[in-house]
Amino acid sequence: MASRKVFNQCLVLPILLMICFVLLVQCGRPHSTEGEDLVTATCKHTLHFQVCNSSLRSVPISSKTSDLRVLAEIALNLSTAYAADTLTCVHELQSNSSAANNIYVSRCLRDCEEEFSEAIENLQDSKEALANGDCDKVDTLVSAAMSDAETCEDGFKDLQQSEDNYSTSALTQRNRHFSELCSNALAITKLLV
Repeated sequence: MASRKVFNQCLVLPILLMICFVLLVQCGRPHSTEGEDLVTATCKHTLHFQVCNSSLRSVPISSKTSDLRVLAEIALNLSTAYAADTLTCVHELQSNSSAANNIYVSRCLRDCEEEFSEAIENLQDSKEALANGDCDKVDTLVSAAMSDAETCEDGFKDLQQSEDNYSTSALTQRNRHFSELCSNALAITKLLV
């Protein structure tokens, strides 16, 4: 009788642990309430709800999907496209005669060109990692892309301090929005774990 009681206790504990684990995993995933779609439910888990909601909804398929992985892929694609657009902006600023004549601004823009080229590469690699189910690698690569944008912005901050000029760089808003897009992509990817 005692051995049967021990056997039952040994069986009950793993089953309870498994039930708790399943419940914990489900608590972290977005659940849409009545009238709320997956985009809204997912964006509530990000730091930048408005940016998340408007950017994801700009891609028609996002409102029709019920797959969180698809939303993560869309968020990474949006971040990559914005990084590429920012790189184009950097090239345009480099061809601007006033920027080309200022050696320090020109140097900052060259650094930003390099940083955003790396950010694009990191984001492209993150999409491959997502397709392979490697969310940790996605986290590392997207975080590196965010760091690239911060490094670009830091170059202008250093320039502004050295020239006693505290106005923002031409890329400040772009760098901020890029970081928000990447932050949202990270938050959505973490919901997959």
